[in-house]
Amino acid sequence: MLEMWHIWVIAGLALWIVEIFTPGFVAGVFGTACLIVVPFASTGFTFKTQLLVFGIATAVVSLGIRPLILRHFLRAGMKIKTNVDALVGKTGLVTEAIDYVSGTGRVRIGGEVWRAITSDESRVDVGTKVEVREVEGCKVVVHVISNTERKLS
Repeated sequence: MLEMWHIWVIAGLALWIVEIFTPGFVAGVFGTACLIVVPFASTGFTFKTQLLVFGIATAVVSLGIRPLILRHFLRAGMKIKTNVDALVGKTGLVTEAIDYVSGTGRVRIGGEVWRAITSDESRVDVGTKVEVREVEGCKVVVHVISNTERKLS
């Protein structure tokens, strides 16, 4: 027959299995609190006391440990830029003259060709080295890298 501490262990392990498939360390908070209650349940404390311990453990884990875990895991993931965000700051080569009046302009960046414009609507000739300032839809906004900037990089 199942005793109360068995139920707390099963609930805690089930919640940790759910945590594997969900982000945010929410199910893990409750799973940890369930496992903290196990010694109290196995030594014969009343169900009301077990619920009190569960509530306190949930509060301590969610307010104390959860922020540390989220900070640890989100810190590494936040530094990596992906998709178009990774284009900002990259250098490229103009393959088709950028001209605001005629609406032309293409830039090769890392093997891909992007439609390009300049923020100051200036003309940029083919073969000029440029740097991406931002991405607007499917266009990159670039500026010409001056000779001093070229020497620094």
